[in-house]
Amino acid sequence: MTNAAQSNDLKNLVPILISESLSKDITKACAHIFPLQNVYVRKVKMVKRPKFDITKLLEMYKNVPTETASKTEDTGAQNLLTQELQEPQE
Repeated sequence: MTNAAQSNDLKNLVPILISESLSKDITKACAHIFPLQNVYVRKVKMVKRPKFDITKLLEMYKNVPTETASKTEDTGAQNLLTQELQEPQE
């Protein structure tokens, strides 16, 4: 696990942890000591804080469209709200 964490950055490490390939490697490595079954990665603790590089952060999120971040209301809710405002009150 340590080798996988040190050789990859965070963006590449998350899919490795989610997939079962790391669990299979742990099972194979421990097979000569004790046969393990149902090995899963449940929790990951960060021991050392990584160096923060703003250029890598911006590079990761440069393809995210800004329209999806700004849309917070559902169109159905907007239509319902405008319909209620346009109805005459008696």
